[in-house]
Amino acid sequence: MVRSMIAGVAGLKTHQSKLDVIGNNIANVNTWGYKTQSFNFADSMYATSINGSAGNDLGGGAGGKNASQVGYGVTAGSISPSFGTGAPAPSSNPLDCMIDGTGFFLVGNMVNGSFTNVADSGLNLSRIGIFSVDGNGYLVDNMGSYVYGYALQDGTGIPEKPATSNQWEIKNATVAVNPNGGKFEVEIGGQKIESTKADFKGQVQDWIAQMTKKGGHFEGFTINLDNYDEAKKTVNISIKSNKTGTIAGGTGDPGDPNKISDAWSGKNTTGNAADNFKQTVAGADRVPGIDAVYSDELSTIRIPTDPDTGMPYNIQSYKINEDGTVMGVDTLERSIAIGQLALITVENPNGLEKTSGYYYNVGPNAGNVDHLKPNGGAAGTIRGNYLEMANVDLANEFSQMITTQRGYQANSKIITVTDQMLEELVNMKR
Repeated sequence: MVRSMIAGVAGLKTHQSKLDVIGNNIANVNTWGYKTQSFNFADSMYATSINGSAGNDLGGGAGGKNASQVGYGVTAGSISPSFGTGAPAPSSNPLDCMIDGTGFFLVGNMVNGSFTNVADSGLNLSRIGIFSVDGNGYLVDNMGSYVYGYALQDGTGIPEKPATSNQWEIKNATVAVNPNGGKFEVEIGGQKIESTKADFKGQVQDWIAQMTKKGGHFEGFTINLDNYDEAKKTVNISIKSNKTGTIAGGTGDPGDPNKISDAWSGKNTTGNAADNFKQTVAGADRVPGIDAVYSDELSTIRIPTDPDTGMPYNIQSYKINEDGTVMGVDTLERSIAIGQLALITVENPNGLEKTSGYYYNVGPNAGNVDHLKPNGGAAGTIRGNYLEMANVDLANEFSQMITTQRGYQANSKIITVTDQMLEELVNMKR
């Protein structure tokens, strides 16, 4: 068989391989985090017809001569993925996230204890942040692999502990009428509120709103201005708390032990504050929280345990911040720190090897593999409520498809022409 037919067959096979890569790119155009691949041709081996030689400039010597070689077609040079970041797509799942940068998530089966060597851990790398919490409280991806990051250090990340009654102790609450200006005055927790009768209710309600934002747990705060007694200069105030407790000197609410209520009244007596009515809400003081501090070693991420109950916090909603911190809100509306995602940096991403699904293994040519906390550097930041789309350029893929098709046709023509030449050779013998 002549060499041109060998080259044509090699061209057909290689162009078919490139078409396979193009077809795979187009098939994954809607695959989360898919990285488009490029097929690179390389010319095949050569047969040397005439060897090259150096020239001899001495008397009687001949000049130099170049080698003459004939190739045997084309072969696959390499298939390289492009790790450019895909476009973000919004997601309604609060635990969905994407990496805005070059880093990878670290996922895989359970590894007991903590570690720092990513390459020897046997875990996989991933660009897909479709996360959820399993029945044991661990953060996992949609393929059931544990997500690795930085857990809380012992004794940190403990949220504020509410008091048993009101979050804020209210003392020296007085309600009186200023005989000079006809204004209401009330002092709650050392803060004095003074306003006209029309604005007084709104002023006190604003104060309650401010205390609630700071951690107060007031179910209701009502001011019954209809019971204002002009002659006695008194007005009634009622407070209810959604925490268990009693009010000193009050009757409480025997029908519901989880709520307390009582009426406050006060009067102005010659300006002597000591004669004004005082009420103190009984109950344990709140315990301030301890800020979260995350470990520098890698481990699984799991909902932490409440030191008071020994049970995991009852998380109702989640959020992932740009620095990779996974936060939750429990039934007491407290922010609970759960853990921090890790980003894996790879010196040569093209040295990674694809496995099942969207996972990568660390190949022998991947270079240095390290881990870090998301900080906005080259590894990137975390974008919550987004998923990364495939970075496939359909226009480029279609143009590559056309040129590949034409290359395939041209190589098939080489085989046809070579066959015609062989046929003519056979006919010459006849």
